[in-house]
Amino acid sequence: MRGQLSKETRLTISVTRLKSGMKELREEISELKRSNREKDKTIALLREKLEDKEAQRKELASYLYKPGKKEGPGKPRGKKPGAPAYHRPVPRPETVTEEHAYALRQCPACRKPVGAAVDTVVKYEEDIALKPPPTVKKYVISRHWCSSCETYVRSADIPPIRRIGINTLGYVLFARYRLRLPLNKIQESLQDLYDFKISEGEIVVLIKEAEILFGEDHEAIIALIREARVVYADESGWRMDGKNWWLWVFRAKDGTRYMIEDTRGKGVAEEALGDKEDRVLSSDGYAAYQNLKGDKQQCWVHLLRVAKLHSPKLYADLALLYKKLLIELGKPIRERDKKRFEEGLAGLIGKKYPEPGAKKVQARMVRHTPFLFTCLSYEEVLPENNTAERAIRTQVVMRKIFGGSRSLAGARAHAVNSSVLETMRQQNPDQGFFEVVQPLLEERWSEHAGK
Repeated sequence: MRGQLSKETRLTISVTRLKSGMKELREEISELKRSNREKDKTIALLREKLEDKEAQRKELASYLYKPGKKEGPGKPRGKKPGAPAYHRPVPRPETVTEEHAYALRQCPACRKPVGAAVDTVVKYEEDIALKPPPTVKKYVISRHWCSSCETYVRSADIPPIRRIGINTLGYVLFARYRLRLPLNKIQESLQDLYDFKISEGEIVVLIKEAEILFGEDHEAIIALIREARVVYADESGWRMDGKNWWLWVFRAKDGTRYMIEDTRGKGVAEEALGDKEDRVLSSDGYAAYQNLKGDKQQCWVHLLRVAKLHSPKLYADLALLYKKLLIELGKPIRERDKKRFEEGLAGLIGKKYPEPGAKKVQARMVRHTPFLFTCLSYEEVLPENNTAERAIRTQVVMRKIFGGSRSLAGARAHAVNSSVLETMRQQNPDQGFFEVVQPLLEERWSEHAGK
């Protein structure tokens, strides 16, 4: 019965129950604290991953899109102080097609004779023919019966005759690879400028014909790239019949080779570069280039770009080291201190930065350390890969305009023609397109027709 328990006993029972409840609560609190610690770790890990993904997104966006308006004061407009003014060059005497002289014998006001000229001003007006007429050559070829030989004969002086002339071929190449026009726009421009009607199919045939004529020149470019002492390489996406392919560029001092392949594997680079070992290959750090023969130079611009997105403080330190590297490259090779720069980079790798993404950049620096200062051991080796970037930029623009290639034959023709025309421009920077290409086309056509 309730009344049989003493007051002390009841208090003891209550205390025991309270102690038991407190123990359960302590265990529950301990479990909650442990759970909170785990959740805090998970949140910190997720936050770090989110920051890393955001940095990756910005890095990818920097490759795909033009940067927006930057904050702060922009570059001043106009030329730099002290820069020389631009003046259009005076036309050469042999280029003058018309000449007009204006002199006076009597004063236009009083009608009295005037003296000799005290000064003379020469002015030029330059213009173009907006719609020059196309040339049409007519060949009348007679066939005769030779009763002695009992066969039909004709003149042996008949030249090779093209259905569409070599100048039209030159214009098609200019419009396609310099103006970067799609086929229908090339067709329209020929109609508008020259009243020359041509189908898109005939334009494709001309482009394919150029590939055949440029065959020997393309083989020479292949050999040139394989024997070059310094090669800059890069790759970008290319569309081939609606599928994702790759366009590669290999640029040397005197030549450029483009390749369109269905893979981004290192076999493409191996085929393009050959077995030459005493060569420096510059790239953006893509792994396919690392195990190829020869020395390697990794691009500092790509490293700085990644550092700027992940760790602004590490970026500032790297940018300072890069400026010192550019100054060092101005010295003769025997005076360059490569060890000092390697030690400076090692110091940045071991330094602690507050941004979580800094570790990712430092890991990349560790991987690329053997390839970041190769330029100090060679003449004419740049510490960046902008040479290849600029060479591939024109192809990226063309891909955006006319969408890539529709067939394997079209991709092959595009790679060959682009390689030859870019190499010709590279070797003759001060000459116009037609000054260089037309003589080459005429020479190759004569050789081809004589076979």
